[in-house]
Amino acid sequence: MPVIWQISALHLTNNRTQIRGVILKNTPANFTNSKGFIINLLKVIQSYFIKACAHQSITVESNGVTYHTETDGSGSFQIITNQHHKGSILIKIANATRPLRIEQDYPIIFSNLKSEIDVISDIDDTIIVSNTANFFKRIITLAFQTPQKRQVIAYTQNLLESFRNRGANFYFVSKSESNLFGLICTFIKHNKLPKGTLYLTPHLKFLQLFNSKKPSNFKINHIKFIIENAPLKKYILLGDDTQRDMEIYAETVRSFPDSVLKIYIRKTSNREPSLSQKKMMTILLDSGVPVTYFKSADIFDMNDILKI
Repeated sequence: MPVIWQISALHLTNNRTQIRGVILKNTPANFTNSKGFIINLLKVIQSYFIKACAHQSITVESNGVTYHTETDGSGSFQIITNQHHKGSILIKIANATRPLRIEQDYPIIFSNLKSEIDVISDIDDTIIVSNTANFFKRIITLAFQTPQKRQVIAYTQNLLESFRNRGANFYFVSKSESNLFGLICTFIKHNKLPKGTLYLTPHLKFLQLFNSKKPSNFKINHIKFIIENAPLKKYILLGDDTQRDMEIYAETVRSFPDSVLKIYIRKTSNREPSLSQKKMMTILLDSGVPVTYFKSADIFDMNDILKI
């Protein structure tokens, strides 16, 4: 029977809620009790063979109000309600009598409107070592390291904890695909990282893993949505120098010059930054927003947070 996967209900301004999720035809593997790389490998592979319920008419019931929508080609759906959601979300396939099971060990409702400073962060090579700059290293890391044994980046871990202590809320916007939702949640839980709304790219089939064309504007569009729907807040942006984080964050500052307080970028290599990395760092520094370009081995400075 189909199940709900990676569902979240994010409270927005003006008493609205963004409800997002994915509907799959079978239940994905649970990474909580993964032991050994062979079991982990099989679970990762399995996640790319589970089919999504594409182009399926569904109803979403929130606070007693029923909304009609349809999943897209990757089984994803989204609605914006006109009230702050509370309690259970009931999702049914059209004409079905029973709601679908929600399969996740991760918070669903995020009420992020009370804090003054929030954090928008990348995941791969920002909070977890993923080797995204090298396709084959990424696949080996993903397949043969359980989430419990994946390396957390200590500087980032301390940074997130410091902002959690200040009452911040967290948004994790990543180009990792929805297939890895369970693995990412297990990693976050195992390392006691702050839980926040997760924005992952669409669910992939196995062959798409090797030739996927992910939406080029995925991250910037979601970051803009977050800021536009809580425009009075200030934001900390956290990323790395392996993909497009610096470019995306520079565009974010141009679009919301009064919303971004500081940017943290992880330097992923001990080698001299490339010309393109130097150029993007110069653009970030010229934006007028303070930027910290840190290495994994750098000692976290609490005074840096106290100044914000």
